[in-house]
Amino acid sequence: MQEYEQKQAVTAPANEVFAWVSDVENLPKYLPPIKDACIEGPAAEGSPGERVKMRVEIPDRGEFESEGYFDVDANARTMRWGAETDKDYSGWLTVAEAGDGQSEVTVHLSFGPRSVEGEIQEDSGDDRDPLEESLAATLESIRRQIEEGSGKLPPPSPED
Repeated sequence: MQEYEQKQAVTAPANEVFAWVSDVENLPKYLPPIKDACIEGPAAEGSPGERVKMRVEIPDRGEFESEGYFDVDANARTMRWGAETDKDYSGWLTVAEAGDGQSEVTVHLSFGPRSVEGEIQEDSGDDRDPLEESLAATLESIRRQIEEGSGKLPPPSPED
């Protein structure tokens, strides 16, 4: 299983940051490939939380719809998500207090053998990792939205 994790400081209280990032309607405002997201009802049996439906656009791959689970624990300031069925993909995000009105946002992604991770890596150049770039873009987009009210960064192109 391939794992990715990055952190980002945000100048805002942790509860405020978490309330914003955990609102499913805000996913398109900070996740580079997400164009639209909504809750569809309870998650599939065996999956936590609720079922989320998303419209996703990946550069040079096109636009498609995706479903998965989305689980929020406001008390722990943690959210988890992933594929419900035939794909090995999951992730989590936490927001921690960092003192003096600061927060630290951590995002972690896990890709198993049936995920698209290998395909994404094959399509990119040897000198870069589009998944690491997407994580960085996600975290910077969160910071920009909360601190500046500005927009998200575009998803990295597989061929840049």
